[in-house]
Amino acid sequence: MGFEQNRFVEGERKRFRKEDISAFIRASQHFLDVLNCRIDRISFDLRPPLTDDQLIMMIDWLNGMKIDIQAVSIRTATWPLFELFITRFQKSVSRLHFFERNCKQFKCDGIIYKRLNFEIKRFFSSNPCPWFNLEFLFNMDTEKISAHKIDLSPEDLNVFLRSWQEGKTNQKLRKIQFETCVERDVKEVLNGCGGELMDPRTAKFMFRDGYQDMWIHGGILIRRNDGRLAVIDINYYEYSTEEQNVTEQEIQKYLKVREIWNSEESSNKWNEKQFFMYIFSEI
Repeated sequence: MGFEQNRFVEGERKRFRKEDISAFIRASQHFLDVLNCRIDRISFDLRPPLTDDQLIMMIDWLNGMKIDIQAVSIRTATWPLFELFITRFQKSVSRLHFFERNCKQFKCDGIIYKRLNFEIKRFFSSNPCPWFNLEFLFNMDTEKISAHKIDLSPEDLNVFLRSWQEGKTNQKLRKIQFETCVERDVKEVLNGCGGELMDPRTAKFMFRDGYQDMWIHGGILIRRNDGRLAVIDINYYEYSTEEQNVTEQEIQKYLKVREIWNSEESSNKWNEKQFFMYIFSEI
């Protein structure tokens, strides 16, 4: 639903004209007051002709709401408007999604954020991720994290996993999807984590994501100090039914990386860009 000429109309508006932002806020607030409903999702295009003043007015209105906001989706952004949103928005949400297709226009000039001013209760996703670092992830106690084009070194990833294993950070975490900017050495990432490489032909793990069950075949098993287990999926594929058989491609990959995993020869490398981890209360 969009908003034009002081009324809601069918279809989606992707831009606010300068004169209709205040009318939109008044009409939307009246709509919410009458129906007494929550906001399921708010989507933003944070780029001109949207102005700083318009965005500030919108953010201040959202911050003052007494009702819940389930999800905020930022579909495209310039850095100045994105930074304004991140620093001024203070309303806790269940989900925050950010996606910018044109990475070249999203230049944060080396500015790195270590925490947000609001809580993300369930799911945080960002693509790309030049605007935050490892400390930012430590300060985020959410259930799921999806971070693509993230510049984390093998040492960074190892520190993240070890901190989780020791129960220091990310206590609520259930699922991670990291895609690094370049390939990282898996053995360096898992160094000291006590990982056990599992055979996808014999090891199968059921993971519940919301109302959906999925199965992970094989992977690297690690354990937290309180006994909780996690599987790092090496094939990035979630099976939808328990009866599905592992593919020949996954078997061949397992046999290949098993030699590297068990080898003490430092010149043998197992490099990956994607690190998907599923955390279980029990297996």
